Amino acid sequence: LLEGIARICPVSVCFRESLPKREREELLERMRAQGVTVRPSPYLPRLCLLDNVAGVRSLPGFAEGAFWVQDVSSVLAVGSAGIRPGDFVIDVCASPGGKSFLAAERAARVLSRDVSERKAERIRENLERLRMGNVTVQVYDGTCTDEAYLEKADVVLLDVPCSGLGVLGKKRDIQYRVTPQSLSQVAQLQREIVAHSWQYVKPGGTLLYSTCTVHRAENEETVRWILENFPFALEEIGGLPKKLLEQLEEVRGRLNGRAGGADAENAAIREKCVQILPGFMEADGFFFARLRRV
Repeated sequence: LLEGIARICPVSVCFRESLPKREREELLERMRAQGVTVRPSPYLPRLCLLDNVAGVRSLPGFAEGAFWVQDVSSVLAVGSAGIRPGDFVIDVCASPGGKSFLAAERAARVLSRDVSERKAERIRENLERLRMGNVTVQVYDGTCTDEAYLEKADVVLLDVPCSGLGVLGKKRDIQYRVTPQSLSQVAQLQREIVAHSWQYVKPGGTLLYSTCTVHRAENEETVRWILENFPFALEEIGGLPKKLLEQLEEVRGRLNGRAGGADAENAAIREKCVQILPGFMEADGFFFARLRRV
């Protein structure tokens, strides 16, 4: 696991769902002509892994909005939320916007928010390039509750700030900042954001909780805290690629086999959540859980 977390990762790009396969293949051929090594994602055909990339802005198709940068783990998480045509989606911690863009391809309206103008501007820049018109971008602090949207959202995406232990291969400076104290602080921040955002979900609606870490206190332990404190039920996540399901079964078997004491209580939760581990899967370390408001 440690070797997988620390490895240098390729650039992962997600092509627009509406882009014809022929045009996607033409763009990939032009990338190869620039010396870029192209590999398809083993899980989703619309994603490709790129090595030897001098700069993503110089890639064919970037300026025209054919794709954006996003790892397959994050794409799978949004796909598991069950977003349908006509849904209203709130993306609470949205920057740089990949989850909002995926939601916008499926939903009628997306409210894409983050805590600062700098983060919001990154979303707007990508939206302009992608020419998506059904996304509204706002600056809003996730640790505050916006009463205007109570019980208004069919789906709330909560990809909360985290320790980032699943993406050390892309953000190598993280290893110098992580301490027991910082892990405790970020877990507390996550719970504060959940406490102020869960009420946006309509009764019967979906809360998708996710992180880019492998730290249990930020993942299944936080999911257990949500279930104990708010009116949600944990749901099975369906529709995952067959290869990923096989790998997940192996990982769950290892984790449950080593679990003991208090962690054994998380085993039932772990069975319904998805923990992607770099080194075991060809993706960033990522965690997501789908919860239904009851």
